Amino acid sequence: VTVLGPSGSGKTTFLNIIGGLERCDKGDLIINGKSTKEFTDSNWDFYRNNNIGFIFKNYNLIPHLSILENVTIAVSFNGLSKKEKQDKAIEALNRVGIKDYMRKTSQYLTKDEMQRVAIARALVNNPKIILADEPTGALDGENGNMVMDILQKLNGKGITIIMVTHDKELAQCASRIIRMQDGCIYRNC
Repeated sequence: VTVLGPSGSGKTTFLNIIGGLERCDKGDLIINGKSTKEFTDSNWDFYRNNNIGFIFKNYNLIPHLSILENVTIAVSFNGLSKKEKQDKAIEALNRVGIKDYMRKTSQYLTKDEMQRVAIARALVNNPKIILADEPTGALDGENGNMVMDILQKLNGKGITIIMVTHDKELAQCASRIIRMQDGCIYRNC
């Protein structure tokens, strides 16, 4: 699904609400038939850790950590051993073709490589849903196409992708487009 709209239309806020990073100030978010109005912080943590992978438009990598450490952070709260966490992180980095850079920090990576690290971090917990906020916004055409290829392959393996963009051409990659304007969904396609 693509959420399409101009800058400032509420797309990122919409993603953050779906991902439990922000709360609704009106209405309700229903997850698996259950209202989130009474969710505790623990409920939200469980939901995010077991269902959601985030791809942020500004990558949100921690500059002083290695790429491996940046991806491993996403499995920090899963009760796995250090080796199991590292193995999962290495597998995720391998899935996006960037395992060879795992000891480097983000300052030595291109924008494309940083975006692939962000995708690996989103994948490491085997999420059911990936929330992608302008995943190609900082990339050139070739690298943007490569990132979209990765997302489409993940979608083909049963992972739901909810991507926000203001790029009408990019939106056409999705099987469904939801349009937003001024914080409102105004038309389903």
